[in-house]
Amino acid sequence: MKIRDQHPEMLKEVELDPQERWMAPLLNKIAVEPSPGQPASVTIRDDTLRSGGNTPGVNATAEEKLELAEKLEAIGIVEAEVGYSSIPQNIEFIRTLKSNGSKLQVGMHTRYYDPDYRAEIKRAVDGGADLVNLVGYWSYILTHALCPQNWQGNIEERVFDAVSYAKSLGARVAVGADYHRLDQVARFVPAAVAGGADRIVVYDARGWLVPQTLAFLVRYVRTLGGPDVEIGVHCHNDMGLATINTIEAIRAGASACDVTVNGTGHRCGNAALEEVVPALEVLYGIRTGLDMGQLVALSETVQRLYQIPIADNRPVVGRQMYSYGGSHIAGILRGQWFFWENIRADVVGNKRYVTFGPASLRRGKTGPVTVKIQQMGYSPDEKHLERVYEVLEPMIKQRKEVMEPEVEEIIRRVYA
Repeated sequence: MKIRDQHPEMLKEVELDPQERWMAPLLNKIAVEPSPGQPASVTIRDDTLRSGGNTPGVNATAEEKLELAEKLEAIGIVEAEVGYSSIPQNIEFIRTLKSNGSKLQVGMHTRYYDPDYRAEIKRAVDGGADLVNLVGYWSYILTHALCPQNWQGNIEERVFDAVSYAKSLGARVAVGADYHRLDQVARFVPAAVAGGADRIVVYDARGWLVPQTLAFLVRYVRTLGGPDVEIGVHCHNDMGLATINTIEAIRAGASACDVTVNGTGHRCGNAALEEVVPALEVLYGIRTGLDMGQLVALSETVQRLYQIPIADNRPVVGRQMYSYGGSHIAGILRGQWFFWENIRADVVGNKRYVTFGPASLRRGKTGPVTVKIQQMGYSPDEKHLERVYEVLEPMIKQRKEVMEPEVEEIIRRVYA
């Protein structure tokens, strides 16, 4: 029987996916005002191969990168940023990737603030890049951080020339800058559009902008660039806001976003693919085109290749996402996943498991041990219950938690 038929009253509180894969509170629709610029779908641009590869300690081989690219394509990623045109190995990787039959649309970072920006653009296009991602900096902070020798001339002239040159070579062009000064943004965006840019990327390169600022910047770029130019967003996670900043930018009208698997990248990384995608699909109803059933497998692939462990409590893909060790056990044992979980475990490729910890020793008719005994077909009378507790309690004290199959074996022995 369907959940909606078993618990019709619940539909007064939640919106249930037609396939009953997930649910969201109706309060969200009351509290969150509809955004007129919010797209129905969004392009998820993976940046794990480039930005994720900048994670300290990561040095993936060409073979490992090819394996990751294959996994990205399998989950439904259409566009991926793969490296820098100034690094010969990145060019060779693109050629190998394409010769292997990959259909990924690959992008490359080029620096239009660099004196040799035209050479970088040409290397990217000649190397097989489908999208040239032009990155430039004009603010005092980032200019001095990345390019103190930076050309300080006319913003409009440099941006227009870089974009129009890349377009003349047949590439799709995305172009971004730092967004510290609105007067510079007001000069940058019209020049990029005049040059023929396909996408304007709003960067939070330091991870210090708040969600409202990202939304404001997307709307400001739309005002400056007009209705036809696509807007993308690229957020870093230094303050733990990359996911919500990405989402708020999309709600404001961005239709492409950069993400990395497991939130890899410089410093604290970028917006995490495994957080952004389910949040968009489940909580905002924005389609991503990705197969969420492969999220855990993809996350584990990056964990293995980049040798960066997935935290047990990481949202969606972490081991504890669907683990239960306390008072919540009873409902899960009764098969009522929907009373505690927003998304079914199998929908994201995760697994549910139950452990018995200190809180599971709670007595009573709804206590976890009582429910487990009933689930196994036994009568939870006081005599047998206490015998189970006598065995289980010291095990929990010694080991912190006891796995469900072990508890089942204890119960069988007690009732034998």
